[in-house]
Amino acid sequence: MKHDDLEDRVHVQNYTMISFIREPSNRFYSSYDEAFFRMGPWMGDPEGQIVWDKPRIRKQYHDSKWRVEKYPYLYEGFETIHDFRRLYCPAEILESGKFLQCNGIPSIDDGRLASRFERFVSDYGDGLDPFDVHLNMQVGSLVFPTGEPFPVTRLYNATVAEAGWQSIASGVGVDIPDGEMTHGRKITRRINVGLVGEETRRKMCRILALDYCCLNIPLPEVCRGKGAGDEEEVFCSVEPRKGEEMQYALEDFIIHPWQDAQQR
Repeated sequence: MKHDDLEDRVHVQNYTMISFIREPSNRFYSSYDEAFFRMGPWMGDPEGQIVWDKPRIRKQYHDSKWRVEKYPYLYEGFETIHDFRRLYCPAEILESGKFLQCNGIPSIDDGRLASRFERFVSDYGDGLDPFDVHLNMQVGSLVFPTGEPFPVTRLYNATVAEAGWQSIASGVGVDIPDGEMTHGRKITRRINVGLVGEETRRKMCRILALDYCCLNIPLPEVCRGKGAGDEEEVFCSVEPRKGEEMQYALEDFIIHPWQDAQQR
C-alpha cells in the first residue's frame, strides 16, 4: 500500500494500525539463533535429516550461503545437524531420537556456541548487512523506503503478546475465551547467553541503537555508561539530510547511531 493511502486509512478513515516489537537485545539473541540454524550446512544436504524432502529450501540455502562466508568460524567443525545439536542438547535426548525436546530445555552450551556468537558480533560492523532476514532491525519494518514512518497507532510488547491481543480485543468489545489465543513458537535459545560478556553486549547495543532510540526502549544497564562523557555509552544522532539524499526523501532529517558523540 502506498504511503498516502495508508496515512488516509489511519488519519481519515479511523483505521487502527498495530505492531508488536521486542526488547532489541533479547530479540537479537533469538534472531541470531534462528539465522544460525537456517544458514547451517545441514540446510543444503539432500541426504540430511532436515531438508532431504525440501528441494526449495536446499536451493534457497545454496543461493544465499555466500552471505555467511565472511564468518567462516560460525560453522567450523559442523557438517551435519547432529554436530550442532550435541553442543546444546543433552546426549540422552539425542540418543532417544526425540529431537524436538531439545527446543524445550535450557541449552548445555559450554561456551563453544557463545564464543562464535561473540566473535560474530565483533565482526558484524554496523549491523546493516544481515546474512538472514531474522537479523533485520525492527525499525526497518516500520518505515517506508523513503524513511517516512508507518502511521502506527499502537505498539505492543511481543514478549507478552497475549496481553496485547487481549487489550486489542477488549478495546473493540470482543472477548477472547481462555485457551483460544494463538500461541507462537516457544523455543529455548541454543546459545548460552549467560556466557556473553559485557563488551559484546555493549557492541550489540551500538548495532541496535536505531531500535532502542526510535522505539524509545530503555538501554540495558550495561550500555548506559556512567555519564560525563563515558565512551561506552550509546547515542543516536539526528542530522539534516545532504542534498543528494533528498531526491526521494519525505523527511528532512535522518536518525542513525552516533558512536562518536563526544567528538561532535
